Amino acid sequence: MRFFEHQENARKYTFRLLVLFGIGVFALIFSIDGILLLGLAYSESQGGLDNANWGRILETYFPALALVAAFIGFVIGSASLYRLSQLSSGGGASVAESLGGILLQSETRDPVEQKILNIVEEMALASGVPVPPVYLMDEEGINAFAAGWSPNDAVIGITRGCVEALSRDELQGVIAHEFSHILNGDMKINIRLMGILYGIFFLSILGEILIRSISYSGNSSNEKKNDGKGAILIIGLVLFILGWAGWFFGRLIQAAVSRQREFLADASAVQFTRNPDGISGALRKIAGWNKGSIIRNPNAPEASHLFFGNGISGFSALFATHPPLGERIKRIEGAHFQPPENASEETSTESTKDIAFSAAQLSNLAGTVKMPAKKSPPPLPILIPIENQCKDPAGALAVLYSMLLPLNNPFRSTARDQLINKLDPAIAQALFEVEPLILQTNKLQLFTLLSKALPSLKMLGKEQSIDALKTCQALISADGKIDFFEFCIWRLAKKGLEKFRQVKGPGAALGIAAGTVFAFFARLSDNPEAAYQKAIQATDIHGLSSKIDIRPDNFKMLDKVFDFLAQTNLDIKHKVLDGCITAILHDGKITQDEGVLLRAFCLSMEIPLPPLG
Repeated sequence: MRFFEHQENARKYTFRLLVLFGIGVFALIFSIDGILLLGLAYSESQGGLDNANWGRILETYFPALALVAAFIGFVIGSASLYRLSQLSSGGGASVAESLGGILLQSETRDPVEQKILNIVEEMALASGVPVPPVYLMDEEGINAFAAGWSPNDAVIGITRGCVEALSRDELQGVIAHEFSHILNGDMKINIRLMGILYGIFFLSILGEILIRSISYSGNSSNEKKNDGKGAILIIGLVLFILGWAGWFFGRLIQAAVSRQREFLADASAVQFTRNPDGISGALRKIAGWNKGSIIRNPNAPEASHLFFGNGISGFSALFATHPPLGERIKRIEGAHFQPPENASEETSTESTKDIAFSAAQLSNLAGTVKMPAKKSPPPLPILIPIENQCKDPAGALAVLYSMLLPLNNPFRSTARDQLINKLDPAIAQALFEVEPLILQTNKLQLFTLLSKALPSLKMLGKEQSIDALKTCQALISADGKIDFFEFCIWRLAKKGLEKFRQVKGPGAALGIAAGTVFAFFARLSDNPEAAYQKAIQATDIHGLSSKIDIRPDNFKMLDKVFDFLAQTNLDIKHKVLDGCITAILHDGKITQDEGVLLRAFCLSMEIPLPPLG
């Protein structure tokens, strides 16, 4: 995946979205002022617009019209900000719940639900992002969506119809498509689009409120006849009609922003699964499915651009946010394309030259990672109990603590006994079960497994998260020092638990921060000095020291540097990642320690890192 390139495109789409929003708002304000101006001219000329003195009317009423324009702009902007604040406070979970989604629990015994969770974990591993929570919607249509502000708070939603109608390969293709939206920055665009659409459509809600208030007051016999109700009714009707005109503009914005992103997500699904038949088969089944991909939830129109397939029908479908099914299948199958049954053979007029579907043409992150084969080897039996524990908050904490206990047997036994006396019984029991397995598993496998525990760690409350971080700090400092692997585990723990307080950077210059990271990677090489020089030559970051001047055990400094770099923009993260990869590849190999540190860095920066080659 060209992650940074697609994220840059996402920023361009966001700018386009804001421009379209401004055009839509301006058109609405112009329409409202135009209607008011015509009404005033009609009143001034006593029923005939031909004799109206437009110059005098404009001069007389311009301040009032400007005030109306400012008020309408304020109402639309405030409504959009209000809706965005609602969505941002709940992340992807608030979107999923508004669409009727029910959170699937990791300990479920339902085979259908377990199949969904397993496929989501597989695609998270293939795409290199943390495993997101999964919501199941009781809808008969074949559909799915991804929602959230970032990979860290993303969720996957899927309909029951999707699970019942599709084969495992087809379901895998649909979920892989949604993971592309998580990776490529589409989710943030989609959330912002929901807020903007709500602001434009809010005028109709305001008009409906005015109309209803007149109808309610009209039933009161104590009110004087009319008493300005006619004017209020007209204003309400105008706002209601123009609100629906705003809806029209909003639907055009949805269609303009969404269509090409769907082609990119289809291409990424082929890359993640190595199986074009999966996603093309899912699209074909939508074409022949009697329920199609329709979502019946009343909030579906607002979120229609999130879905895998068109989620709405009727008049709304005229502004489709997705390309025609036949065109999507044609781009995936190429020369082997056959029109799907019961599907329209209409094709899109949009250019196809910028969309590539060959996995060989889609470069992986910095050219150093590769996706697993379509049929990955089964996990080692020793890893299965650890993986199962990671699906539960108590088990996830047990795995985390066990990985941080000292490896030296006498120290480990003492630290473990002291820890168990303070732990909840469920965590203590899980700790006893996983400890022998932890000691037999290599570091990179352990770190990858623990990254699957992030959703479970995020389920903990504020006090539990604070206590867990304090326990991690105590375990790390138990032997009087912090080692390399403990630092990487600490970074992962912070990612799952440190969501309730503001993280501050060290205030260091960018060059010092980047040089610190390069130095730690270089020291893992056979020739640290040469690896460091290669790293600083691979990037154009200013202020880099020409020598490795950071102590190899100064992990507190590295922790602050990671926090600092996590708040920088994608361009800086890209440059630092290039330097890290150059240092790793200097000696032509990737060790376990290098792999763990690289995964910890990418996890902290919210950069996807698929399995290392």
